[in-house]
Amino acid sequence: MILSSLGLGIWVTACQPSDRAVDRVPAEPTPTPAARQTETYAQPAIRFGVLMIDSAISVHERYRPLLDYLESQVGRRFELIALNQDNQFEAVQQQKLDFITNNPLAAVQLRRMYDLEFLVTTRRPQVGTQFGGVIIVHADSGIKTIADLHDKRAVCVDFQTAAGGCIFQIDHLRKQGFDPFTQFGSFVENKSQDNIVLAVLNGSVDVGFIRTGQLEKMLQDKTLESTDQIQIFQAAADDFPLIHTTDLYPEWPIAALAKTDPQLVQQVRQILLDIPPDHPALKAANLSGFVPAIDYKSVEDLIKPLKLKTWNIDDRTDTQ
Repeated sequence: MILSSLGLGIWVTACQPSDRAVDRVPAEPTPTPAARQTETYAQPAIRFGVLMIDSAISVHERYRPLLDYLESQVGRRFELIALNQDNQFEAVQQQKLDFITNNPLAAVQLRRMYDLEFLVTTRRPQVGTQFGGVIIVHADSGIKTIADLHDKRAVCVDFQTAAGGCIFQIDHLRKQGFDPFTQFGSFVENKSQDNIVLAVLNGSVDVGFIRTGQLEKMLQDKTLESTDQIQIFQAAADDFPLIHTTDLYPEWPIAALAKTDPQLVQQVRQILLDIPPDHPALKAANLSGFVPAIDYKSVEDLIKPLKLKTWNIDDRTDTQ
């Protein structure tokens, strides 16, 4: 068994109908754009961490417009920090962030360890506030049943913290009596879901674990020309708009670190909840908006039986 980790200022004076002079006190000048910008950048940046599912470039393309919107509403600069599966824990532990958005499995484990406050849950076009995991194989692989998975080469994102890119699928298979860690011929990690799909296509692995929407994203950004050579293993038969294998779970939350200014936390929460549904920043991030943070118990329930990163830590937070 192989395990590896691959103004202009304006004075405002009202014209008053009078035959005599009136004493007027000019109003304070409206700050110029340059003055507003100077004020914004004079304060420390608000650090907003985003978990990468493919690349830092993609994270900035998708989330920088949203942070620009927050910047315009809050009046302070927002710094985008791209995180990976490992350093997201270090960044929170070392208090290098003010806010973070990541997959719900990593998020609930960080909440267990560092008392994060979940503010909102992301909502995506067509699918709303749920997502799941997908198991893919090559269309010519002949893999149809659980028995066919034995001794095959498999890859997922991260054994401890990747939700739709690993843990949902592990739980799905274990419920059917198949242990990926002992019954695959090899089971390795690859932090890029793009690369997992391409590895299945080129035959370097037999089985890949990815999140719902990954194939559709790759088609949209032309990383993938077609899905004709991809087969979904045990595709779920339901009315969820995206193909998936596993059960469905709550989407990514946006959370605040415990040390973040409570007034800022409330301000950011309300701005996110009130963002216009047609705002370009939502489209860039493939979002349709945000809802108040929903219940993540179904994700919490995966931690102890699978002995994930925080399985032996008492949960000091209440579920939301």
